[in-house]
Amino acid sequence: MSELSISELRARTGLASSALRFYERKGLLDVTRRAGGKRVYGEDAVEQIAFIDLLKRAGFTLSEISALVGPNGRTAPDWRAVIAAKLRELSDRVQQIQQAQSALRHALDCGLERLDDCPAHRRILRAHAAALADDAGGRNGS
Repeated sequence: MSELSISELRARTGLASSALRFYERKGLLDVTRRAGGKRVYGEDAVEQIAFIDLLKRAGFTLSEISALVGPNGRTAPDWRAVIAAKLRELSDRVQQIQQAQSALRHALDCGLERLDDCPAHRRILRAHAAALADDAGGRNGS
């Protein structure tokens, strides 16, 4: 297995050396050894960084990533449940974004001078207010 210096790992991943050292301190990245006081990483560190980045893009916090993946790249035993929960969270978020996009598209397409005067916009707002009330009732009723 080839080895990489921190500058080589930085070049291969696009992360700053400070970010790589931070990941190391957080227990997300393992230094294979030190040579002359300098960090040396295994080739697998590139994929480890790629996995961390994918998890971050999916909305995982560094603490969640740290609980999910150790420095050796091995996933935690319950990784499927953790990822399934995040996937449900992302699906909910996608639905919210699509709903917001629809409302914003209507707002842009509305031919009236003032959006406040648009009956369709008012219906969208009333429906959303009712959904907010339903959500609040579910949270408060729990």
